[in-house]
Amino acid sequence: MILLNRMAKTNFKRAQIGMVTAILTASVMAPHIVMAEEAVSTPQTRPAAGRMKPAADRGFCARIENLESAVDKKFDERKAKLDTRRGERMTKLDERQGKVDARRLEHRSKGDANRTDHYGKLLERATTEAQKQAVENFKAAVEGAVAARKTAVDAAVQAFRGGLDQAIADRKAKVDTAVSGFDTARDAALAKAKADCAGDMEPKTARESYMQSMKAAREKLNADRKAIDILKKSSEGLITARKTAVEKAMADFKAAIEK
Repeated sequence: MILLNRMAKTNFKRAQIGMVTAILTASVMAPHIVMAEEAVSTPQTRPAAGRMKPAADRGFCARIENLESAVDKKFDERKAKLDTRRGERMTKLDERQGKVDARRLEHRSKGDANRTDHYGKLLERATTEAQKQAVENFKAAVEGAVAARKTAVDAAVQAFRGGLDQAIADRKAKVDTAVSGFDTARDAALAKAKADCAGDMEPKTARESYMQSMKAAREKLNADRKAIDILKKSSEGLITARKTAVEKAMADFKAAIEK
C-alpha cells in the first residue's frame, strides 16, 4: 500500500513537471508563432526582380545635356594639347635646323678663310708670271669646285627639308581628318542619345546605344591613327636621298681638285 502511494505521488510530480514544461515552452514559442502568422497573413511588398535600375542607367537621360558639355570640354582640351604638342615639335625642328645652318655657315667661313690664306702663301712663293698664273688657275678651279659643292649640298638640304615639310603637312592632314571623323561620330552619338531619351526610350537602352556608338567611334579613331605612318618612317627615304646627294657633292669636289 505504501508502495502504491509513493508511485502515485511520483507520477503526480512528473505530470506537474511535464505540465510546467509545456506551459513554459508555449510561452517561449508564442511570440514566434504570432510573428510567423503575421508574416503569412500580411506579406511584405518587395520590388519585382529587374525593376531596380543602376544609377548610371536611371540618370543617363536626366544628365544628357551635362554629358554633352563634359564631352565637348574634354574633346576641346585634348585638341588643345594636340595643337600645343605640334607647336612644340615645330619649334624644336626650327631650332635644330637653325643650329645645323649655323654650323654649316661657320664651317664654310673657316674654309673660305683657310683657302684665302693658302692662296696668299702660294702667291708669295710664286716668283714668275707663269707660277703666279698657275696659282690663279688653281684658285679658280678650287673656288669653282667649292661653289659647285656648296650648291649641291644646299640643294640636298632644301630637298630634304621640303620633303620633310610635306610629310609633316600630310601627316597633320591625316590626323586632322581622323580627329574630325571622331568628332562627327561623337556628335551623332550624342544627337541620337538625346533623340532616344526624348522619344521615351528606356534610359538603359539609350545609354547602351550611346556607349556602343562611342566605342565604335574610338575603335575607328585608333585604327585611323595606326594607319598613319610615324614621321620618322616617312622621313627615312628623305634622309637617304640627302645622304646620297651630299656624298656625290663631296666626290665631285674631290675629283675636280685632283684634276
